[in-house]
Parts: sequence; structure tokens; C-alpha cells
Amino acid sequence: MTAPILSIDAQVAGMKATWPHFAARRIDRRAQSARWVGSVRPQYASYFLEIRYQLGSFPEVRVLAPQLVRLPGNVEGQLPHVYPPAEDPTLCLFDPREQEWTATMTIASTIVPWALDWLACYELWLMTGRWTGGGRHPELPPVEATEMTR
Repeated sequence: MTAPILSIDAQVAGMKATWPHFAARRIDRRAQSARWVGSVRPQYASYFLEIRYQLGSFPEVRVLAPQLVRLPGNVEGQLPHVYPPAEDPTLCLFDPREQEWTATMTIASTIVPWALDWLACYELWLMTGRWTGGGRHPELPPVEATEMTR
């Protein structure tokens, strides 16, 4: 037996209980969608995030401020683990093909912590030029395989 899909109201309640500083800016019960904005500080800097979710699709997280820095010429890409468009990227927090996130999960207990993890990896990437957050790089071998061959 599978868990039930959570309603927008349940997602909003979960966010309010767990992340009260994230304001639900727009809730459309008819379209079954919501948008939250709030600030987080994973390590060194604070980031203002936007989370959008519509029932039947995946949550999307964007960094509204500060603007994400790109490293031109970096072997892992100018800004790894984001979805296009380049001028307004969405963070790549999970692999949809592997069903790492489903609508039975709360955004509060998955998406926000994953965004914090992504941002911590991003800060380290800015310092080292290497993405340590895992995930798939279609054009590169996995980090573990690269390190084993050295």
C-alpha cells in the first residue's frame, strides 16, 4: 500500500510548522499550487529562496538573492547541478528518474533540507571548483571513479 499524495494544504501546513520564516506568498487551491519565499543560511552566506510547487509536478527551488556565481571554464560547468534557463536556474536537488522525491513526501522535510545541502555544496564548489554533492554529471565520470584512477 502506498502513502497518499499530500494536498497543497498539507504541504503549506508542513512548511508553516517546520519552516515558519518561509512565507506562503501565493496559494491557489483551485490550481493546487503554492509558492514560498524565505531565507536560509547553510554555511557562510544567507540565501533568499523561492519554492514553487504544483500538485502533479515537482517542487522547484530558485535562489532569488544573492545571484549565484558562475565559474567560466570550470570542468563541471559554469554552475553545476541546475536546470535551465541559465538566467533563472532551478536547483537540481533530486533525480526525478529515480523517484527520489514523490508527492507523498513533505516539502518541509525533503526539499528545504536538500536545498540547504545544495547550497553548502555550492559554497564549497566556489572555494574548490569541485562539486561534492553527488548526483549525475552526464558528461563526466563519477567523482569516485575519477579518484580511483589517479
